Amino acid sequence: MHLFDRFSLGPAAEIAGARPLGNGALVVQARAARAGNVQVYRGDEVARPDLAQVRIYRDPDEIFRAESLRSFGHKPVTLDHPPEAVTPRTWRGVARGHVGDEVVRDGAFVRIPMLLADSAAIAAVQGGRREVSVGYTCDLDWTPGTAPDGSPYDARQTKVVVDHVAIVAQGRAGPECRIGDADLGQRLANAERRAEAAEAALAEREGEVAALRARVPDATALDALAAERGALVADARRILGEAFDPTGLTPEAIRRAAVARALGEAEAAAMAPAAIEGAFRVVAAGPPHAVPPHAPDPLRDALRHRSVDALTPEAAHAAMVETLRNAWKPAGAR
Repeated sequence: MHLFDRFSLGPAAEIAGARPLGNGALVVQARAARAGNVQVYRGDEVARPDLAQVRIYRDPDEIFRAESLRSFGHKPVTLDHPPEAVTPRTWRGVARGHVGDEVVRDGAFVRIPMLLADSAAIAAVQGGRREVSVGYTCDLDWTPGTAPDGSPYDARQTKVVVDHVAIVAQGRAGPECRIGDADLGQRLANAERRAEAAEAALAEREGEVAALRARVPDATALDALAAERGALVADARRILGEAFDPTGLTPEAIRRAAVARALGEAEAAAMAPAAIEGAFRVVAAGPPHAVPPHAPDPLRDALRHRSVDALTPEAAHAAMVETLRNAWKPAGAR
């Protein structure tokens, strides 16, 4: 029995996996046969004109039988089906290339490499003709049955032997068989999933950026904060010395260290944060190291006996002026 099964090589826009050779020939990959399915033929196609149609099961045990797979190798590639089987007598007139010998099972399909060596065949494929139709002979076992997927059949193919592979305009099996290293439909689905994943990742990243921007002040605010801390550290070093390291210290901790150096640890420890801030403004206004740790000092005396919060602005100013007036004098001359 001589039959033709057609399969799609893929969309016209691209031939995936095509490999041009230096001489202009083109090597493509194609799915050329499917197993495990039931195909419908007209009765006259299978020598049963008494039947309107015949359901034929393509048994995987037969399609993937070693002899059947080997029969694909080195068979001619034609443009449309020739009027008769391809033989040495007719080869020159119909062959446009040939099938390679790396014929393999690809899931439920048979994958073959095809060398297109004819300019008309190459132009036809590149121009959009993507279907292949396998011409082969087989025997039919007319024992009816049911395929594993539940489809009933009238006969099953046996002893499949390939004669040629034709490039045609339309195939029986639809778009499931394509040129390419992988199924184009699957690759498109994978690409869509990757695009969706990338879009989700981008949205997540944009959310993170928005949250970070909400937590971080703008550049102007950051500059102002940096300048404010720089001035605070400079004032503290006038009291604590240039070796003072403010790394990791809060502004309150820096002020408290400076006040403790100027007024003593005990006085500073008893002060509230607001008192520390007021005391720091006063001691920072004096000359660097102007107040020895144990020298008599009006400002220290005032702060010792009255909290900074209790000092009036006039009293604090007067104490500061007195400190500045006498800081340069030796201790016994004050």
